[in-house]
Amino acid sequence: MDTNEEHTRATVGDRRQRFTVGYKRRVVEETLAEGASVSVVARRHDVNANQLFKWRKLYREGLLEETTGTSAAALVPIRVADTHVAAAAEPQRSPRPGDGELEITLSGGHRVLVRGDADGEALRVALEVLGR
Repeated sequence: MDTNEEHTRATVGDRRQRFTVGYKRRVVEETLAEGASVSVVARRHDVNANQLFKWRKLYREGLLEETTGTSAAALVPIRVADTHVAAAAEPQRSPRPGDGELEITLSGGHRVLVRGDADGEALRVALEVLGR
């Protein structure tokens, strides 16, 4: 097993290990080298090969990105919908100051719909939790 402090036991009685995103990325990147064997790399790091295949899938999907803190900013793709089409699908209501609508679809399939004035900090926390 790699002796770096990159991973730790979850609890004394728990056999599962917790690994940092950086550690997972480095191990996955070892498997991407030409001629590398996933099972050999897994044995070298004392990780189950099936677990390593899962990490590789997350890596390919861009879900093993390192962040520098809890409030790290990231660019995400957006799509602007035709407001006339979206408005026709909902019952009519009178506009109010700060009235607006924002729909966010995360890569995990979660959708967040924000209407009116939103608390930015609460929205940030919700997006962080759903983005995990």
